[in-house]
Amino acid sequence: MAVTGAALVVFGHSLPMVSALLLVWELVGTSAPVGWWTWLARTLPDDAEAGGGLMVAVVQLAIMLGATAGGVVFDASGYRATFYLSVAIMLLAALFTALAARAAHAART
Repeated sequence: MAVTGAALVVFGHSLPMVSALLLVWELVGTSAPVGWWTWLARTLPDDAEAGGGLMVAVVQLAIMLGATAGGVVFDASGYRATFYLSVAIMLLAALFTALAARAAHAART
């Protein structure tokens, strides 16, 4: 998703490219909730309902923080900076995910 976000800035002037990139974004982005809920069901098999409530609250908080930060950056620097901030956040999230997966794997072995 980070690569797609950066590519949207680079190819933002081309309608066919933007259309193709948004299709890629949707294919990747719509699978994320499936991964979240699968992780939740595996992590909290006996408390999935409680975990589900927490997951909804976290997603709503993330939407609120993202909209706030994106609005501030957009007002200050325009749409390109907003996309680049999104790319940076997605890369950080990928790094943290990889580190967490590595730590979980090390704990199992």
